[in-house]
Amino acid sequence: MRRPSPRLPPEHPTPGRALVAGGIGNVVEWYDFAVYGAFATVIATTYFPGADPVAGLSASFAVFATAFLARPVGAMVFGRLGDRVGRRQVLVVVIVLMAAATAGIGLLPGHASIGVLAPVLLVVLRSAQGLSVGGEAAGATAFVVEYAPEGQRGWYGSWLWSTLALGVAGGIGAAVLLAQVFPRPVLEDRGWRLAFLVALPLGLVGLYLRLRLDETPRFRAVERAGAVARRPLADTLGGHRGRLLLGLAPVAAASLTFNLFFFYLPGYLATARGIPLPRTLAGALAGLLLVAVAAPALGRLSDRVGRRPLLVAGTVGLLLVLLPAFLLIRRGGPAALTVGYVLVALPLSCLVIVPSYLAELFPTRVRSSALAISYGLGTALFGGTAPLVATLLVRRTGNPMAPAAYAAALAVAAVAAAAASTETAFRPLDAAHQPEPEPARPRR
Repeated sequence: MRRPSPRLPPEHPTPGRALVAGGIGNVVEWYDFAVYGAFATVIATTYFPGADPVAGLSASFAVFATAFLARPVGAMVFGRLGDRVGRRQVLVVVIVLMAAATAGIGLLPGHASIGVLAPVLLVVLRSAQGLSVGGEAAGATAFVVEYAPEGQRGWYGSWLWSTLALGVAGGIGAAVLLAQVFPRPVLEDRGWRLAFLVALPLGLVGLYLRLRLDETPRFRAVERAGAVARRPLADTLGGHRGRLLLGLAPVAAASLTFNLFFFYLPGYLATARGIPLPRTLAGALAGLLLVAVAAPALGRLSDRVGRRPLLVAGTVGLLLVLLPAFLLIRRGGPAALTVGYVLVALPLSCLVIVPSYLAELFPTRVRSSALAISYGLGTALFGGTAPLVATLLVRRTGNPMAPAAYAAALAVAAVAAAAASTETAFRPLDAAHQPEPEPARPRR
């Protein structure tokens, strides 16, 4: 009689199962986050009435930025918890927080019903979203990459980039669908709320999948060795400052570019240029789907050729395509929109190696905190403020190309960081991770 195959012990689920749960949860998180950006123009009229359209959009983008300002707080809090109590618990908490906050926005009465309390509560709910995404970025990256087999970390990490693009595409796609189904007055009155309310069942699916996971074997090994960091944030800042700067620059450039093109431009073109919102969002979808499809293949390629070639290609590519892509998208025609978004998606696709590259820069005992600092600061200072800064730059300078020039300047810093980077792909995950030595003191 054939004996059944032994089952894996519960603390060691298959890497594939961990990847699916981490990836699907990532889709849910970023769907929830993207819906706000897609409906920024509608939210402006609902919660900031009485202002001119551009001022209302600026207020809506300011609330958009509050979520990113909350991200470093969420990143630090959840990143520290990830290194203290484990990655799994953090991933469970953040998906519940995100689903509840997003559904809360869908139920929140407008300014006409509860007055100034409406925008105040909107800020609170957006801040809760920011706390959640701050924890998701670091937690999901550490979780998935730590489960990845040696030689496949680039491929596993790339799925986080792919599912991010799918989540944002889902949020934008929901906006496009609702804009086609509902007449504009109905969409602006209550139709937009459906996209936010979908977050609740999606969040329950993600929660179910994450509750079925166990802690990563690498973190369990750190626990068994009694090497859990007591002060992971302090240890990271004290021992890995150089690596933090190398990780921060590409995160900042990618986040700024992503938010500028996929969140700012659709709302700006609809408000300032009168281009139908479904058309601008459909163009953005083409770029997002390209990133989602290309990410796994490029992640696999990075396992063969290394992270550094793709990091250099992605940052240099951003520098080269930002201005022409921005010009094409501003024309507003269907073909120009699609070509422009595909053009900017190409270098962003090369940066799919960022999750695995960042995870490889830091040791397991402080990895979650280090990722939190890199993601939290990069996205808060540059990514989250991108729509607001872009709106203000255009108003102050009168030059609609000013946001593209701003993004190009940051891309220069990312190119410099990529040039200074070392290869991380071909060594074991925790190899060569010693605190960076302090400069030698001269003898007296």
